[in-house]
Amino acid sequence: MRIKYAQAIQESEEELTKLEQRLRGQKRADRVRMLRLLKSEAVKSLKDCAPVVGYSLVQVTRWWECYRTEGLTGVLKQQKPVGKPSRLTPEAWAGLLQAMRAGHIATMQDARDYLEGEWGIRYKNGKSLWWLFKKHRVKWKTGRRRHKKANAEQQAAFKKTLGAWSSTQNFRGS
Repeated sequence: MRIKYAQAIQESEEELTKLEQRLRGQKRADRVRMLRLLKSEAVKSLKDCAPVVGYSLVQVTRWWECYRTEGLTGVLKQQKPVGKPSRLTPEAWAGLLQAMRAGHIATMQDARDYLEGEWGIRYKNGKSLWWLFKKHRVKWKTGRRRHKKANAEQQAAFKKTLGAWSSTQNFRGS
């Protein structure tokens, strides 16, 4: 028995279009697009709809079952991610950023030591802290590498002589 989607979907096509435009750029917009396409009969079945919205038939079927049981609110409901909440409080993060901007923290170990000393937040390894930096889109700014036996005075003197030498040379290739 075929489902008559135009009758099964209670919202009007105009409502779905407006909602899809309002949700543009979000994953929930794809779910509304699926309903709109089925309501307008642009696609005849879930099998035809799946490639149009860019999801698998299994996923589109899940969305349809969710719509049938819970309605539009069920389809638009955002699932909360599961997992442990972060130990890093917003205040601790702000303090860490302030210390980094002041130049007191240069390495991941410095950040771990700061969080443990100032805020009592202990991380076993740098990996978990690294994920927090990635989540907050913080990139480590590092300077150029320096050789451990490099002499800054000799390098400065070399740069001065190199600059004087290049200004006296004629590079026109005559």
